[in-house]
Amino acid sequence: MKLSEYLTPDRIAILSGKTKQEALGELIDVLSAHGRIDRDELGRAVWQREEMMSTGIGHGLAIPHVRMAQLGAATMGIGVAPNGIADYKSLDDKPVRIVVLIAAPQGQHETYIRLLAKVTDVLRHERLRQKVIDAQGPDDIYDVFTAAED
Repeated sequence: MKLSEYLTPDRIAILSGKTKQEALGELIDVLSAHGRIDRDELGRAVWQREEMMSTGIGHGLAIPHVRMAQLGAATMGIGVAPNGIADYKSLDDKPVRIVVLIAAPQGQHETYIRLLAKVTDVLRHERLRQKVIDAQGPDDIYDVFTAAED
């Protein structure tokens, strides 16, 4: 499994939102526009997941992840907030700078878990997280993710 099978540069955005709601809204817009997902259904799924527990896992990283019955294939989007999202309620109470949204069909549990594992494997390295934050645009961010898995 390669992240490049589920991620394209047009599913990556530099986020302008300063709040969790604004930033997730931007990322939902990006993924629904380029991932062929109904925006309202994706938004509902993401916010239901966030109500259970914040997906801010610490070290400036959040990984909202949902399973949706109507999806034909797994997909993902990445949003980078260089100045951070202070109200994300991350486990370490620090601002979130990288948000990786994963959407997978129900019934594809293995794909879902493997995508989560691949993303965390890349972003567990502080140097790579910083390269993503410092990137000049979506193509540079895409290159960090795809180069890291080679």
